[in-house]
Amino acid sequence: ENKLGDKIKVIGFDSDEKTVGFLKEGVLAGLVVQDPYRMGYDGVKTALAVSKGEKVETFVDTGANLVTKANMADPKIDAL
Repeated sequence: ENKLGDKIKVIGFDSDEKTVGFLKEGVLAGLVVQDPYRMGYDGVKTALAVSKGEKVETFVDTGANLVTKANMADPKIDAL
């Protein structure tokens, strides 16, 4: 609203129509988004391993992706 985008860079977290619009307009410099498919896959994989009595890591990093105006049309990024 203050038109300070050239002085202050803002990065958002996760995405919806509004934040994606802000990214397209250049209001946001980027968005950090998660991969819900990978989160679900790794969660089920870990739960299955535990159910079999296997040892699992106490922390599973499912990753995060930085989406910018330059890469937002990439099919892998767009799917997120």
